[in-house]
Amino acid sequence: MELPIVGFPAYVEEFSESFSHLFKQERQFIQFKRLMTAYGITDKHTIAHMNGLFTDHTNQSNLNRFITKSDWDQFEMNRTKIEIINEVENDGIVILDDYIVEKYGKEMFGTDWHRDHVKNKNVWGQQIADCLYSGNGIYPLLSTVYVKKKSRWMKDDFKTKIQIQMDHLAELTEMNLHFSLVLGDIWYFSKDLTQYIEGLGKDWIFQCKSNRLVRSGRKWIPLSKYAEKMLGKTNFRVIFIGDDKYLMKAFTVRLKGMGVVRLQITLNKHDNFHFYISNRLDWKEVKIATLYAKRWDIEVWHRDGKGNYGLKECQLRTDEAVSKYLTLSLLAATLLEIASLLSPVYAKLTKRGRTPEMKHRWVLTELVGKLISATARIGDDIVKNVMEGILTPYKSTMRNQVVNR
Repeated sequence: MELPIVGFPAYVEEFSESFSHLFKQERQFIQFKRLMTAYGITDKHTIAHMNGLFTDHTNQSNLNRFITKSDWDQFEMNRTKIEIINEVENDGIVILDDYIVEKYGKEMFGTDWHRDHVKNKNVWGQQIADCLYSGNGIYPLLSTVYVKKKSRWMKDDFKTKIQIQMDHLAELTEMNLHFSLVLGDIWYFSKDLTQYIEGLGKDWIFQCKSNRLVRSGRKWIPLSKYAEKMLGKTNFRVIFIGDDKYLMKAFTVRLKGMGVVRLQITLNKHDNFHFYISNRLDWKEVKIATLYAKRWDIEVWHRDGKGNYGLKECQLRTDEAVSKYLTLSLLAATLLEIASLLSPVYAKLTKRGRTPEMKHRWVLTELVGKLISATARIGDDIVKNVMEGILTPYKSTMRNQVVNR
């Protein structure tokens, strides 16, 4: 059972002031603070449930309209978020990826059949192209629902996931995010994207398929054969990443369709080769491996985002509504991440890995304190609201249904 919320956490009150100019009405600003609080602590992320957490909530339709109908500017909200990130991060890495959220209805925007390569089957849901910032902390930046070319949801010009990510990078550059490197997996390694990144003045590292062709003498041969050839001719370095041992070697090579690049060959304990490509010809094995290992941060976010920030539970039916929902949930995660970095208890959070669970418990502890203080401070009215929040969290919704009948 979740406890009712009688006030906003201190970090939400503090950070929210930077966003107050986005809202024309005070009640919109209050709805914003409710979402910044609720996303990070609730078990369910439907609009009705998040609305019902607060003892002084109005009908859930008001919160729904804040997401689906109000005219606050998403670009300006993201720009303000970037300014806050820049205050705590001097430089960092932007990681590109996408994920699938399985759905069970057909009316939610963007739902379609998508190939899930982890499950090795087609699944029904939304595919979302997103990017994340990795520095001292990890901050989800931008997310866009990928719509297939022949989908019934397609209204404007079709964009591939790579084109969507180019748009993301263009926005981040326009917002002046402090970053110098872009990472991506096999599926995002393309000449169009790498040239675009270099045009922005940034470096890049991508994983590469083993069948890409590399120049060896007078022949073009697959990377897999090139790796076997070089393993027999050159001493590979032994490098530890965490507790895992790898053999690695970096070469400057000519990759077909890409030109001269830095190729890192990695052999793991299962005798499997992996290949990583960068535009930085001067980087050594340890640097490439250490930097690319940061790509794992986006996998951490995907688990946290789906579980703790409502990405699975978003059931909205229009492009704009889903986009605003994602913008708000990503912002809520970012503000909590920055608050934990700046918190006096940061050392304790770090010692325990700064797991999502620890951060959420930290906020919940403050909210419990506010609840105790509120009930001790006075009496009957607040106690009554608290009891109603526990016993009938959807009372305003239920009342509205009775009136409509």
